Amino acid sequence: MLHISTIIHRERQKHGITQETLAAHCQVSKASVSKWEKGLSYPDITLLPKIAAYFNLTVDELLGYEQTLSKQAIQTLYIGYSKRFAHEPFADVYQDVLEEVRHGYRDAGLLLQMSVLMLNHFILTENGPAVLTTINTWLDRIRTLSEDVWVLRQANSLQATVASMQGDPETTLRLLDGVIRPSIGDEALLATAYEQLGQTDEAMRALQVMMYQNLLQLVGAAPLYLRLSADDPTVSAETLRRTEGLIGLYDLEKLHPNVCLQFYAGTAQLAAIHGDRPQMYAYLSKFVRVCTKYLFPIDLHGDTYFNRLDSWLEELDLGTNALRSDRLVKQSLFEIFDAPFFAPYRDDEEMKDLLTELRFGLEGIQ
Repeated sequence: MLHISTIIHRERQKHGITQETLAAHCQVSKASVSKWEKGLSYPDITLLPKIAAYFNLTVDELLGYEQTLSKQAIQTLYIGYSKRFAHEPFADVYQDVLEEVRHGYRDAGLLLQMSVLMLNHFILTENGPAVLTTINTWLDRIRTLSEDVWVLRQANSLQATVASMQGDPETTLRLLDGVIRPSIGDEALLATAYEQLGQTDEAMRALQVMMYQNLLQLVGAAPLYLRLSADDPTVSAETLRRTEGLIGLYDLEKLHPNVCLQFYAGTAQLAAIHGDRPQMYAYLSKFVRVCTKYLFPIDLHGDTYFNRLDSWLEELDLGTNALRSDRLVKQSLFEIFDAPFFAPYRDDEEMKDLLTELRFGLEGIQ
């Protein structure tokens, strides 16, 4: 958005300059300056450097050009596009996203969240590989725009994700080289500092954030660990026992149903591959129960134990909002049952009953 009219008026008043004086400097009429200040017209582009220099401003400062959007503005854009992807043709929405990025190509925050948006929706198009390439271009651009360590870390992680989706493990490994290092434990140090200042609430908040994230990482990693240890029944059984213990102990089905769904679906898939019907249906039943009982409405939140978490979640780039619309999430839940490894079981009465229960439970979710 341009604010040149108000800036010219402000700077002229600030420096005690009349419209006539500015008009003489620019070799235009007083009426022209008056129209500029009222927003009825704009100075000729060739006059911008002259006016900016007169007020000791850059051209961007004169224009009032906002190079970056606020976090709230980016959240609003993300949510709007996410809802549109659920109801409009992918190509139409994608073209608007591309136009948004063209306008905000100097905004690292916008590029980052539009990359997240497209990573969560590119599966809606048959031209997914081209979309991934575009995302990579945006993430490369972030490296030239930002010096913010956290923004760069996120961009690097997203690029590693893109490389994995493109079947390029070498690039993923290169981007994540050095990630596995001993944890420094800054969160505990931060909490100690708050404690020393008598800020107990802040100390507990820092620790809750650390515990919450570590907990989600443990449960989130379990499906992959189960897959890698599938040939060792002892390790697999112990992984299931410990992960389910964490889920129950921290009431994760309510606190973060999505991470539980990933664990339940991943475990059911492995059981299907190995022909273990009882285990497959046990975990698919858990999956359906969480889908219908705890998943919607989708939002990140704390609970009675993690009672200082909500304010931190609201500070995230996308706040507590879901990364995809309810309608697309609902579609993805049914797609789990369409996976190839469940094909041999589709005529089972148990499988049909679970699908019926899922449809009934999600009825009304748009």
